[in-house]
Amino acid sequence: MNPFPAEQTPSSSSEQTTAAHNTSLPEISAPQTSASATSVPDVFTPDAAAPDAAASDAAVVQRPALWQQVLDSLAFALSAILSPYLVIPFGTVGIVATQASGRRDFVLWTFLSVFFSTIVPALYVLVQIVRGKITDVHVMEREQRGGPFLVAVVSVAVGAFVLRAIGAPAVVWGIGLVLLVNGVVLSWITKFWKISMHVSVLTSVVIACIILIPKVNFWSLAWMIPALMWARAVRGRHSPWQGVGGFLVSGALTLGVFAFVKLWPMVEGAVHRLLVHGH
Repeated sequence: MNPFPAEQTPSSSSEQTTAAHNTSLPEISAPQTSASATSVPDVFTPDAAAPDAAASDAAVVQRPALWQQVLDSLAFALSAILSPYLVIPFGTVGIVATQASGRRDFVLWTFLSVFFSTIVPALYVLVQIVRGKITDVHVMEREQRGGPFLVAVVSVAVGAFVLRAIGAPAVVWGIGLVLLVNGVVLSWITKFWKISMHVSVLTSVVIACIILIPKVNFWSLAWMIPALMWARAVRGRHSPWQGVGGFLVSGALTLGVFAFVKLWPMVEGAVHRLLVHGH
């Protein structure tokens, strides 16, 4: 009997070690999951109702924005069309046309009236804009209105004097007097309150046209005043009360001037026409 055991080879020793590990450690296997829990679609498909809901929300947002844009555009158009730079010349033409006996008088009186009431003040404002003294043609900044008011008041005073001197009737040179009185009072008010000049000028011109132009329809002109009040408020240029203030102040001043230059019978005639005939 051989006293020495047989020599073990390295391969047999490795196999025994591996077997020992396999018997000492439990076998760990990956957890099994159901196909429904692990399945993921290849392509994500959003809910079909989501685009419709998003489009509906966008429409709700866009409709008020579009409506506001329409209102803003309308307010801008009214403010531009009914600005003093257009209202005074058109009103002057209509009033002078009822008084002139011939083409010469019509052209001369109209030119002088428009020149002193509109062209001179407008040129002054344009020059001041170029110089950087005024920011815009409508002189929206209350602090910048002093110079334009002074030039306008002096200019219409000279115009009224010239028209009266050349023999124009009171109806014609009275337009300049109306603008003169309004300019003086409004220039004082604007020192502490931003009264609406747009509404003030339009009120004077509309009242003058209704009273001085025979058979003019009251409603064809009167609607412009509340429309302009609305437009100036929508554009944020004036509060509603500043528009109402312009209407009340200029309306009272215009009627007062007509009484002063002895045109009150024409005022009574216009009131009678409105009450009896409705226009």
